[in-house]
Amino acid sequence: MKKLMLSAVIFLALTSSVFAFVPQMSFFVNREVATARVFNNTGRPFICSGTAFGQTYNGVVINSWFNQIYVTPGMFADAFVYSNFYDPFITAWAQVDCQFTW
Repeated sequence: MKKLMLSAVIFLALTSSVFAFVPQMSFFVNREVATARVFNNTGRPFICSGTAFGQTYNGVVINSWFNQIYVTPGMFADAFVYSNFYDPFITAWAQVDCQFTW
């Protein structure tokens, strides 16, 4: 019984600290650059990975992949997607997963 309780406590402690979450984000679009901004409004630093997307006026979807971006408390990190002047961006979105780190 003691081993079962100990293994349950260890399992719960490990799984509660190793999960991914979707952070607070905002998106900015101008003619040539689409930006996905990840905010850290928590008290702990975290690491983010994901893909930022931008769709142009002609319907082309361009993406930019990023991995292991370190975001400290109270700060933000940006992911950029670039297009040319003749096919401007009209929208942007991102698929981002973050996890807390020390």
